[in-house]
Amino acid sequence: MNGAVHLGLGAFLCAFVAACSTVESRIEANPRIYASLSPDAQVLVRQGAIREGMPKEAVFLAWGHPDSVRSGSRTGRPFEAWVYTTTQSQFVSGYYPTFDRFGYYRYGGYWPYWPYHGGFYPGDPFIGQIVYHEVPYKVAFFEGDRCTGWEYAR
Repeated sequence: MNGAVHLGLGAFLCAFVAACSTVESRIEANPRIYASLSPDAQVLVRQGAIREGMPKEAVFLAWGHPDSVRSGSRTGRPFEAWVYTTTQSQFVSGYYPTFDRFGYYRYGGYWPYWPYHGGFYPGDPFIGQIVYHEVPYKVAFFEGDRCTGWEYAR
């Protein structure tokens, strides 16, 4: 039993590591794209950086697959935005996501007829929770096949 657990955990870790994409792994998987770039663009890609005028393939090598793609029009020209997100946590006190009527009441406790009226019940699981949500941390903008700009979130 113990050996099966270790084998399963080892297989999971190997699959997780194989799924991680790095600049080097993307270059090794796409040598023709990397070879087609100018020497200064190759240096930027190896550093994980981009610049205006780079083709989409170079931005992919530097930053990887975007988490979402937006499109629109700016000054009459169509554009595309590659959005890269990260997970951010936030502590929310008294958060109960489903039913408002069981939320925090201003006179203490969660239920008005709860036996502990002097404040929160000591074992109350909803005193505070950490909520996770995705936020963008960098965006690359394209017109046609060329990068026209990028931005980093603070």
